[in-house]
Amino acid sequence: MARRTFGLSVFLGLLGLLVLLGNSWSVTAAPAKFDVRQHISSSTSYAAGKSIEYGNGEVVSTPEGCVPIHMNLVARHGSRRPTKKRIKELEEFADRLRVLSAEAAKNQNETTSLPPLWIKEWKSPWSDKQIGGELLPKGEEELYDLAQRYKLRYPEIFSEPYHPDVYPIIATQVGRSSASSVAFGMGMFAGQGTLGSGKQRAFSVVTDSKANDIHLRFHDTCMVYKESKKLQKPKVDGWQVQVYELVAKSVQGRYSLAVNSEDVSSLWLLCKNEASLLDIVDQACAMFTAEEIELLEWADDLEMHHLKGYGDMLNYRMGVPLLDDVVKTMDRAMAADQSKKVVEKAKLRFAHAETVIPFSCLLGLFLENTDIKQVQSEKPLEAPLRPPQQHLWRGALVAPFAANTALILHKCPADNGDGVKYLVQALHNEKPVIMPACNGTYFCSIETFKEHVVAPHMKRSYESLCTVEVIHEPTNQTFFSRIFSLPSHLFRWLFRPAPAQGTCQAGFIATSCLIILLLWRNGDTVRKFLQITWKRWCTRRTRRNRNFGYVAL
Repeated sequence: MARRTFGLSVFLGLLGLLVLLGNSWSVTAAPAKFDVRQHISSSTSYAAGKSIEYGNGEVVSTPEGCVPIHMNLVARHGSRRPTKKRIKELEEFADRLRVLSAEAAKNQNETTSLPPLWIKEWKSPWSDKQIGGELLPKGEEELYDLAQRYKLRYPEIFSEPYHPDVYPIIATQVGRSSASSVAFGMGMFAGQGTLGSGKQRAFSVVTDSKANDIHLRFHDTCMVYKESKKLQKPKVDGWQVQVYELVAKSVQGRYSLAVNSEDVSSLWLLCKNEASLLDIVDQACAMFTAEEIELLEWADDLEMHHLKGYGDMLNYRMGVPLLDDVVKTMDRAMAADQSKKVVEKAKLRFAHAETVIPFSCLLGLFLENTDIKQVQSEKPLEAPLRPPQQHLWRGALVAPFAANTALILHKCPADNGDGVKYLVQALHNEKPVIMPACNGTYFCSIETFKEHVVAPHMKRSYESLCTVEVIHEPTNQTFFSRIFSLPSHLFRWLFRPAPAQGTCQAGFIATSCLIILLLWRNGDTVRKFLQITWKRWCTRRTRRNRNFGYVAL
């Protein structure tokens, strides 16, 4: 009897444990202390993004005897007003909400709730803005405060009087980016001048034209990437629509609102802007459950992964000019340190999410487990896991407003006590992060950094990745000329080079049988034709892009 009682107790205990675990794994279990402001992907404010906890919370100490001597900073602009396109969308959505509210009043039943009162009278707070996209006062404060914190944290770097060669500031030719650089400079060099009560001083900001900025706007100058994005976008949009349709059904079930996927997309846009820019979380955001918000956030993160991040090698490899410039500044800093000259102490760059995200990928940040090997071998990574499973690749973490990645160069005593060595430390949003290629350490020797972090990305130049030659077909071809050009097109496709080499390998096996057959039927003529065609296409050593009608040089 005792054994039976004991067995029953064990069984009931295990059953209770399984119930508890089942509840903890449930999709509908809302996370504790859920703050929507930390779940709006790249629309997240800097304060909310910076407060997201990740990693093991390890306290990182600078190795004994090490002194920071140089900083490379790549930062996104601060919080900005919605762009002109989004302002128009929200204005149209205000009209749509009034229609939905009127319909809901007619169709309300016992199983659903009436929509919140704010919907009926809501007006876009940005309706009076004709342009949009400019830096907000909140964004100015984000960059100003960021500069002040870095100044206090690294007095060894920011102790020199301002000079444009000592502290070069570079921004893209976009208003919110250059304004962010000015806000940062005001925070960094406050007290060094004679202007106003804050003793501000003038400083220079260098910009390059949008058409030629391969260091900070490579997403806009890389033609192959632009074509690739154009092809990938419809597929990504399709995935997002599936999420919006799923959420729309849930919203319909709670309220008497006949919302569709487009309505959910606009409501999510409104939620993100209200939460991030106005700190309003009890209107649009309150229409969704915590689980739905995580799902909508994941849809945004999915887009960021496929079009800007690890989803395609080209997304970040096109940023090699920026990475190359970072290495060159480190080399100059080390040379200046050894010659006891003061040249450049920090290079401060201000750009966009499309800059910060690829740069983070080039460094291997926010990877899961052994993904760094796939990145170095130019393989795309799997998409972030769908909620409720946790994933590290989040826009709120990687690229909130004012997101910044800093590489700090440290001068340290050599291990043998004779001479010096140089270590590189990475910070993301002011927090120390590990570059996986640096053997899992926070401080990476400059040699290891160059060999294992930088070198794998330098197999191809920016020009070889991004320059394209458009093949124009004659517009006045006759019917017969088109027919006779088919063999040329066939061989152009069959003997296109493999992606990683400049030699003609693709289609080799498939065409071998065809060549043998043709030679058997009419040997001399076909042999001569093949020799001419092979020489023409293979000696050019061009790489045909796999997706479009271009030949990448």
